[in-house]
Amino acid sequence: MIELKNFQQDVVDKLLAFTAPEYPVNQLTIKAPTGAGKTIMLLSWIDEYIRSTSDNVAFVWFTPGAGELEEQSQDKANSFSSIKAQSVDDALLNGFERGSSTFINYERVVGKKSKAMLTDSERDNLVDEIEKAFQNNRHFIVIVDEAHRNDTNKAREIISRFNASKMVRVSATIEDPNTPDSVEFYEVSEESVIASGLITKAVVVNEAIDTELDGSDEFAILFDAAEKKRLEIVKNYAVNGVMDVNPLVLVQLPDESTPDLSLRIEKYLQETMAKTYDDGKLGIWLSEQKRNVADVTKLDNKVEYLIIKQAIATGWDAPRAKILIKICENMGEQFTIQTLGRIRRMPQPWLGHYNVDVLDNAYLYTFDTDFLNGVFAANAAVAPTPLLNLKDKAKELKLTSERVLKYDETLNEKLILNNVYKGLVEHFKFTGDLEANYHILEKHGFVMGSKILTTFKQGRFDTLEHVANLKDRERQVEADYQYNRIDLLHAFHELDRVVHLPVSKVEAMLKRFFLWRGYLLKHSLLKMDANEWTAFILNNWRLLRDEFRKTDIEQAIQGTLDLENIQKNDFTIPLTERYTYNPKLADVKNVETNAYEKYTTASIAIRPSIVERLMERWLEEHSDIVDFVYKNGDKGPQYFSLVFSTNGGFSHFYPDFIIKMKNGEIYIIETKGGEDVKGKDKNIDAYAPAKYEALKKYALEYGVEWAFVRDMNEELFYLNDGEWVDEMSGGTWKSITELFE
Repeated sequence: MIELKNFQQDVVDKLLAFTAPEYPVNQLTIKAPTGAGKTIMLLSWIDEYIRSTSDNVAFVWFTPGAGELEEQSQDKANSFSSIKAQSVDDALLNGFERGSSTFINYERVVGKKSKAMLTDSERDNLVDEIEKAFQNNRHFIVIVDEAHRNDTNKAREIISRFNASKMVRVSATIEDPNTPDSVEFYEVSEESVIASGLITKAVVVNEAIDTELDGSDEFAILFDAAEKKRLEIVKNYAVNGVMDVNPLVLVQLPDESTPDLSLRIEKYLQETMAKTYDDGKLGIWLSEQKRNVADVTKLDNKVEYLIIKQAIATGWDAPRAKILIKICENMGEQFTIQTLGRIRRMPQPWLGHYNVDVLDNAYLYTFDTDFLNGVFAANAAVAPTPLLNLKDKAKELKLTSERVLKYDETLNEKLILNNVYKGLVEHFKFTGDLEANYHILEKHGFVMGSKILTTFKQGRFDTLEHVANLKDRERQVEADYQYNRIDLLHAFHELDRVVHLPVSKVEAMLKRFFLWRGYLLKHSLLKMDANEWTAFILNNWRLLRDEFRKTDIEQAIQGTLDLENIQKNDFTIPLTERYTYNPKLADVKNVETNAYEKYTTASIAIRPSIVERLMERWLEEHSDIVDFVYKNGDKGPQYFSLVFSTNGGFSHFYPDFIIKMKNGEIYIIETKGGEDVKGKDKNIDAYAPAKYEALKKYALEYGVEWAFVRDMNEELFYLNDGEWVDEMSGGTWKSITELFE
């Protein structure tokens, strides 16, 4: 069973909800960055849908032709037990059986330019098989992969033959159609994919280019820099124990390039750089020429340089590709984004980032400024700073950092179950009387009974801008344990994030608490049959999530006081670091108080948190008392971390700032959202009280200064005494100026 990342599970949940017949629209457009694992997400959805329903459905998956994408997708589908994967040729023989998934290459069914195209009789047969499926009351769910391509009248005509009950269009470059009444748009953020470790933290452009090299063409300059970077990556793989990964350099030719250009590049690589076809270090993948491309995507393949064109941009997956040399640009923006995605995948996604700078980035070398402008404008590349060097005065700072090793071994499923049970009993004052417990929950606003409470819109409007005038109306439908299985899975996925257990364990826990099995269990709280239990979960999972989170937070706050078996390491600020920045920002200034040389206000400007921006600017304005400021990272053993316990496990906490004052004092500062002008709490971190206790305990043990800082009316306030207090206007939170007095 593939373990999905959180953002991937969100997509699967979205697709499962979308597939329900009552969902208000029948078309869903998903935009997901290259490397997000869209094929795995789609296959996980299909697998879950087929396993969880008895629907008379057949899936049809369209892909563009270049790169044999349909074969790759079909091969991956074979690893899912519930999916009956087949090609269009299989469909011609066997039809579209119930529960089947047919992978179709557009080029097989549209046009007549290749021997691979369907003959007229085969096209007629395909239409006949579609009609046979309709006669068996079978409906189709259609997936259009790489949906920005092949959006032609012929393609739309063949898709329309299936009269899809639901259609999903997926691409890394597709845009919102802005027709919410008929097509819903869902976007996976690049930030979430980066955070998951599936793709690189950044794309570094033209690093260490030596423009002094001889040569009238660009080859010498670009290839020299790329080779140095490739060797640096090889060295760091070895030093950090990354085995059997051979980093690949992609050399992209213009789409309409002449044969002479590819010959010149081949000659340069072979004669100047000693990368030849014979020794297996050079490969080429063009429509008219292919050499050394068999198994070139494998992590340990010998090919070091691969010459490519546009054909490789779609559906090609070689996670070992780390460097792209772009010779020039005659293509549209969509293709540039797709090509850049080829080097953004992490080679070992199950490990994620290595927390080694050179290994966690992708590298682009090109003199094509139009290409760069297009990429940055589309946010396809993060703009990272060059490697910044630590100032000498910051090299002496030393702290003790806390880490948890073998996190999975710290999870205690029995403890989690007992704590959640205890939390429910204490909060609701449950007893052994299950009937009385039922009425207690009713009084607390839980919806009881065997009917699922849903809402629908009612009213009228003349234009779309008046849709808001529609009223919400409630309706109730009888719950059915089997029929509502997908809805239950969604609820389980929402709850697993606050109980730290896999979905199957969440379901088992909920059944143990609330489902009657004919006899009393140690953790029984209610006495419900399967349909009542189904309605209870679907009507009340949000309330249950709130209750489970309360227990998790309570255990976190209590647990930070007596942590054991935590590894303690000496921490020093990394000697080099990269921060992202806005390359187009005008009037950029160096930040003198930052621990790194050449750190600028362009990095402060892009911080998503206003309180972080205010904090950094305040410290710079008070450079007379501040020696240096280190902006800590938020993931990885090279950064400063503390540990706090949760319900049954542990979590890491990375304070935002480490500050050295000119009087020698060390401050550790964590920032949180404060209050808006209306007094509304902006802090979205429910675990702030637990982190507050963890930092307070740490500061007391190691003799450093500390504080939590929040913003109110664009002013900063701090708390570092007593218990955590949410309310900021009561005088407990004090002005930041008092902190450093």
